[in-house]
Amino acid sequence: MKKQAILTQSKLGLAIALALAGPFAYAQQQEQTSDTAIEEVVTTGARLQGSAAAVVEERKAQAFVADILGAEQISRTGDSDAAAALRRVTGLTLVDGKFIYVRGLGERYSSTQLNGASVPSPDPTRNVIPLDMFPASIIESMAVQKSYSPDMPANFGGGNVDIRTISIPTEETFEVSVGTGWNTNFSDDGLTYAGGDDDWLGKDDGTRALPQAMRDALARYQESINTASIASYEGISFAEAAAINRQLGASLNTQNEVYSKSLSPDIKGSLTYGNSYDTGHDVTFGFLAGVDYDNSWTNNEETEEVLGIANGETVVNQRSETRVTTQDVELSGILNFGIKVGDYHRLEASTIFLRNTADRVEQGGIETPNSIDETDLSYYDTDIRYEQRELLTNQIRGSHYFPQLAGFALDWQYADSRASRDAPGEIFYRQINNRDLGEGIGELAFQQTRTATTLQYQTLKDDAQDWRVDGELPWYVGDMEVLLKGGGQVSKKARSSFSRRYALSAEQVANEELVGVDYNDLFSDANILDDDFGLALYGAPTSTDPNYLAAQQIEAGYGMADVQLNSDWRISGGVRWEQYTQVAAQLDIRSMTMIGDIKEAGRVEDDLYGSLAVTYALNDEMQLRFGYGSTVVRPDLRELTEVIFVDPLTDFKVRGNSDLVTTDIDNFDVRWEWYLPSGENYSVAMFYKDLANPIEAVEAKGTDSDRVITFLNGQSGEVYGVEFEFLKDLTALTDGLFVSGNLTLSDSEISIANTGNVELTNNTRRMTGHSKYVTNLQLGYDSLNGEHSASLIYNVAGERIAFAGVKQGELGIDDAFEQPFHSLDLVYTFYPDFNSKVKFKVQNMLGEDVEIEQNGRLIQSRSVGTSFTLEYSYAF
Repeated sequence: MKKQAILTQSKLGLAIALALAGPFAYAQQQEQTSDTAIEEVVTTGARLQGSAAAVVEERKAQAFVADILGAEQISRTGDSDAAAALRRVTGLTLVDGKFIYVRGLGERYSSTQLNGASVPSPDPTRNVIPLDMFPASIIESMAVQKSYSPDMPANFGGGNVDIRTISIPTEETFEVSVGTGWNTNFSDDGLTYAGGDDDWLGKDDGTRALPQAMRDALARYQESINTASIASYEGISFAEAAAINRQLGASLNTQNEVYSKSLSPDIKGSLTYGNSYDTGHDVTFGFLAGVDYDNSWTNNEETEEVLGIANGETVVNQRSETRVTTQDVELSGILNFGIKVGDYHRLEASTIFLRNTADRVEQGGIETPNSIDETDLSYYDTDIRYEQRELLTNQIRGSHYFPQLAGFALDWQYADSRASRDAPGEIFYRQINNRDLGEGIGELAFQQTRTATTLQYQTLKDDAQDWRVDGELPWYVGDMEVLLKGGGQVSKKARSSFSRRYALSAEQVANEELVGVDYNDLFSDANILDDDFGLALYGAPTSTDPNYLAAQQIEAGYGMADVQLNSDWRISGGVRWEQYTQVAAQLDIRSMTMIGDIKEAGRVEDDLYGSLAVTYALNDEMQLRFGYGSTVVRPDLRELTEVIFVDPLTDFKVRGNSDLVTTDIDNFDVRWEWYLPSGENYSVAMFYKDLANPIEAVEAKGTDSDRVITFLNGQSGEVYGVEFEFLKDLTALTDGLFVSGNLTLSDSEISIANTGNVELTNNTRRMTGHSKYVTNLQLGYDSLNGEHSASLIYNVAGERIAFAGVKQGELGIDDAFEQPFHSLDLVYTFYPDFNSKVKFKVQNMLGEDVEIEQNGRLIQSRSVGTSFTLEYSYAF
């Protein structure tokens, strides 16, 4: 809050910023604030309060229900990225290590902002940005707002996550850290290949990409490089065209033989430097720069079964046992500049760069013991995938206060962001395993098929611009304090997605050449160029290729008021108007035109969305909150295009649905909060959400050994529950000991009717991804001499539906449930001197695995292992 408008809140906001070594803008206001206001914060004192209670003060001052997670709290739990840290927040669960479910609602029902601005996503099947892209080292705090306010986007279901990056320091600061890590799964050899061994930067050097010769040919032959297409275009003989085709096949990188290797320890490090300068003439300038690097490995054993119905019984149509090794390299950088002119005007500019690369190799046996068309066959599959995700965002924001205009304050921000995903050279090949089922690996033989090996090249670009302006004006009526606020926002997003898939055919290769041969030898340049050997390159666009263009624009304006009626009552609320325009259509890559009627591919909606929040102070320590909000959740860009895409996280084929409609949500919240002077706090909250036309991912009809996921609107849905949270000082047991935690108990229900393409076993059930309980507990210790700090952290979420069961004929397979994962972590920190810190972490101490059960069977499992991390940092 600006100046004296709602004075108590202003002091708290300033106090929190100071306590958290917060943004440059707030820190520079220290000169204007009385000693009394600062002393109110300083006296909260101990490490217990310093690590958690400071952000609790911000939560207490919020008009709407919110949870705040500060940098010190993230450090205590040892979480390395935003996604892992957010699972500690009340009612939040982590899915796939990347996405946050708020109050049991899937990632589509949560929105993400970066310093208050919307950001694009590099995920090909979701609009929501994967939160594992944000390393903890660049995060100052995260705010999870669970009740809707009009100054936020109306696309709000479970909640909104605002990631606030580190900002300008008030004095010179420098911090460097280095670390290493090891996982118990490293005791087994991992998998790698020639193109991906020990790439410490992770970035592709062009080896995996389409060669220039292939690009030129695609342009010349309108994307079809089959022999017949080349012959027709050039007017030459089939034999001459086949020679050109073989030259193109040889230009591709086909030397990707997989082999075993011992895995190296993880390596990580970060460096941050910043300073501020008083340049005179009432102008202060500051900057901060930081870089973060992490090179890590995962090595997992995975099993999967696909169930079916045969003779009235549940049978296994497909079974697999594979090893998956992934090298993840993360590189991020942040550069902030800030300038303060006089006492009332400031500007900040931020550039944030995030790059995550994953080099993944999966290899193992596949069996089809009961498949209708492939009875009792055994295969050995190899799947090599590389993806590079990047986010570059430039933000500039200003804040201005005009005392001569009755204390009017103006904030504005512009953000330009670009996200991309590049997945070049995805390689898959299947070999027949000539042995009886269950007897290990026999002699392997490539198949005499058109798709003896496939190579896929995918690119995605997501560009976003976000403009917003907010104005505040304090107004006093007797003892009543009123803060009027209004503003507008325009958000634009454009996405393009391209995918090309090629295959090397072995249809004309002699059978004896396919048995017991290595991949590199079979698909060598010599064999490809040999017109007598029989290899040929295939690739031409089809109507089902996952190529599409999409765009979205949201224009919004809002007005709201925050009224402090007296010392007991506070009422906040208002209305937001949004106009939503979106188009998403399949693309013909040959002509770069959209397929179908552009009018049918677009939609325009506009509506009003209101909210109301009431806070009643029972006394100086307790308060009650009541909240209501009317919001929506709209289909993702990708979900409206009816083409099939492979989800890189689940490996499921995903098909869009152009008939999806917007979900309307009524949100209700009640929360009781108790904040003690010692820093202890307790809260109990109840929530209810009524959803009209909720969107769910469901399994569509496919083959008996394949899963195809699509999206449907249900008729209705509801989510309701209760949340408990506490922070308790245990110095009565021993000095420096405290415990904190939270518990969420909830339930949900959704009703979805069957369609011709979807036949669900249970038309009324819990919502996908919803857990009936989520628990977080932390036992913390801080020595009185300040040299030692330790935390034992436990997290678990109840079973949740991974995907809904479907009918086969008159019989149905039950829903598949992901089982509870009991996470127990230990973090110990030693402070040898004022500037140094040594941190030791043990994660997944119980050695839990990720497991999914269906019809009483374990159908998916993934070993996680126990990881150990040691870090050293130095700061001044």
